[in-house]
Amino acid sequence: MADDASIAEPTESEGARVGAGLTRRGVLGLFLAGLLAGWRTADAEGAGRSEPFSARTALLYGLLRFDCVGRIDEVVDQAAGRYQVTIAGQGAEITTRIESEGLLRDGRWAPARTTSRFVVYGRESRTEVRYDYARRTIDFHGKAETFLMRRLRVVDDQLPLGDGHVDDVISATLNYSERRWTPDPDGSLRTLIVRRSRRPDEGPDDVEKAYRAEVVPFVLRVQPDPQTGKFGAAFDLTRFSSWARESEPARIVFGPERRPEAISASLMLGTSITIRIGGAPATTRTVGRPDRPA
Repeated sequence: MADDASIAEPTESEGARVGAGLTRRGVLGLFLAGLLAGWRTADAEGAGRSEPFSARTALLYGLLRFDCVGRIDEVVDQAAGRYQVTIAGQGAEITTRIESEGLLRDGRWAPARTTSRFVVYGRESRTEVRYDYARRTIDFHGKAETFLMRRLRVVDDQLPLGDGHVDDVISATLNYSERRWTPDPDGSLRTLIVRRSRRPDEGPDDVEKAYRAEVVPFVLRVQPDPQTGKFGAAFDLTRFSSWARESEPARIVFGPERRPEAISASLMLGTSITIRIGGAPATTRTVGRPDRPA
C-alpha cells in the first residue's frame, strides 16, 4: 500500500490535468455523478474490473420515467497510488458519462480530475473540476440546464485549496472501503466536497445571474440494519441537488467489502430515484407519491 511520500507532487504541467469535484447537475445526473461509485476494486496492483449498474427515475409523480443501464470500469494501482474510474450508461432519453482520476495523499485517496456529461430528456449538463495540488487551487467549470424551464446555470470559478481533506464521492467510497476515512468520536464520517453555490431555498428552476463554487461539509453516519445485518446510512442530498429536501434524506446500503450496492431517494415534485450496483435491475414504485428511502 503506497503512502503519500511515494507520490510526487504534480508539476505545473500536471497541475493542468489534475482536479476533481462534485456538484448538483439536475435530477438523475447528480446521482450518477458520484453515487454510482460502487465499483469493486481489483486485488492485483494496477488491475481493472468492470461492474454493471442500473438506475430508474420516476419524475413528476410517475409522469416521466427513465431507465439507464451501464458499467463502472475502474483501475486502482495501489503501488503507484493512483486510480481511474469511468462510469457510462445509456437508456431511452438518457445518457451519462463520468471520468474520474485520483491519487493517494497523506494516507487517503484524493480526487484528481473529474469530468461528467448528462443528457436527460434533452436537457444537458456538463461539469469539469480540477485540483491543482502544487498551486493549492480548485478550478470549477459547469453548465447545467434546469429540467422544467430549461434555464441555464453556468459556473466558472477558482477556489483556494484549504488545509482540510476534500473528497468527491468516488474518493470517499475508496476511503471508506479501505478504512482510510477515520470516524469522529461519535462515529460520524466527515469530509468536504466541492459544489455549485446555492441558496438554501433554491427551487428546481431558480436561476441566479452569476454562480460561484463552494466547499461544504458532508457527513455520513453508517449503522447496521437490525433486520438485514447490512450497513447503511442516510445522508443529506441537499448538499448536491436543489430537488432534494432535508426532511427526505437519501439512503445508501453497503454490501461486501463496504461498497455501495443500493441507493434510493425521494425528491421534490413526486420524483424518486433508485440505483442498484452489481445486482438486479433497479425498480421504482409510484402510487400517488414517490417511494421513500428504505
